[in-house]
Amino acid sequence: MATSSSGRRRVASKLYAAEDQAFNQIAKEAEARLAARRQARAEAREIRMKELEKLQKEADEQSDRTYELLTDAVRNTRPTTEVARTPSYMSGASSYASSRRSSEDSTDNLDVRELRTCLSGRDLKLQLSDLEEKFRKAMISNAQLDNEKSAYIYQVETLKDEIEEMQENLNQSQREYREKKRVYDLLVRDFDKLQYEKECLLHNLKERDQLIKNHGLVLVSESGMNGDINEEYEPKLSRKKSRQNSSAALLSQQSALLLDQVGNGSLDVRLKKFIEEKQELLDEIYRLRLDLEEERQKLSKMENSSVNHNHVNGPDIKVLEVQREANKQVSDYKFRLKKAEQEITTLQSNISRLESQVARYKTATENAEKVEDELKAEKRKTQRELREAQSRIEELETSNAHLQKRIDKLKSARTALIKS
Repeated sequence: MATSSSGRRRVASKLYAAEDQAFNQIAKEAEARLAARRQARAEAREIRMKELEKLQKEADEQSDRTYELLTDAVRNTRPTTEVARTPSYMSGASSYASSRRSSEDSTDNLDVRELRTCLSGRDLKLQLSDLEEKFRKAMISNAQLDNEKSAYIYQVETLKDEIEEMQENLNQSQREYREKKRVYDLLVRDFDKLQYEKECLLHNLKERDQLIKNHGLVLVSESGMNGDINEEYEPKLSRKKSRQNSSAALLSQQSALLLDQVGNGSLDVRLKKFIEEKQELLDEIYRLRLDLEEERQKLSKMENSSVNHNHVNGPDIKVLEVQREANKQVSDYKFRLKKAEQEITTLQSNISRLESQVARYKTATENAEKVEDELKAEKRKTQRELREAQSRIEELETSNAHLQKRIDKLKSARTALIKS
């Protein structure tokens, strides 16, 4: 299981690395495109400003030329009126000279005509001065309106550029938000997977304890024997004992009682005691064999001597009793030897089985502890990344809302400018 989880982590890490490289490449390309667009907008803004300045200069020159033409026209109209007045005056003088030769009625008509001519010339001067003043004011207001128009056009172009930049920033923020959301979904999926693996491990531990309980076995650790067979296993990830390299072995009731009879201590100490007892029994068997050989030799000597004595003096009762006693001791020693050999064989089989179980369960416990530590580290890392992703998402949402408000304000300002 540890191998499968490590393989999944390697595949996930490779996937994350490839995705990070792709995201970095996409971000670099987007930044390059954004920089190119900004540069193009700046160049276009400069070109527009130059065109506006050129148009403004042309409009000013055109207005100046129009003003000069109008002033020239006004100046040209004044001599014509004076010339018109001179013939009228000459005609009036001639008529006045002739009126001396004519009647009094023609003299009155000439005076009335001269008065009308003088009044019309004054009215024309007044009207001309009024027209010049109005034209000058109109030209000034026209120039001011042109300046305001160019200023408003520049403001509109600037607002358009700002709106485009804000739109680009909004798109970039939305892309980052989508990327962070996808990373967040991956982290949540990994967290759920780790949570499921944790639940599976806890379920396996409960099944193991239930099997131990059903088969009447005892879980023995290095620190001591677990005397309560029906005790339920309650895992605590924060427990310090799980971090220690303590091995455990699963034994039957008989083996557990044998270990309990040895005494307290760790499993290695009790196994060493078994080995020492085995060595003592082997030494005792060796001594018994030596004693048996000696007794056999003594018995053979006694038999030989008794045979010789019987041939000479006949059978002796004491010698027969000694032989019977020696035979009893020999049979007793044989029985004890067989029993000791059986016990040694049983102890050797138990010791070998216990050693294999200890090695197997020690390996399983170490693997389980490694997997548990890795799962805890992965859980902490996933929770930390989850918190960072959540904070980043909140920041992006806040900046997105702020940008959206600014865009709405700019749109409303643009609408107001267009309406005005």
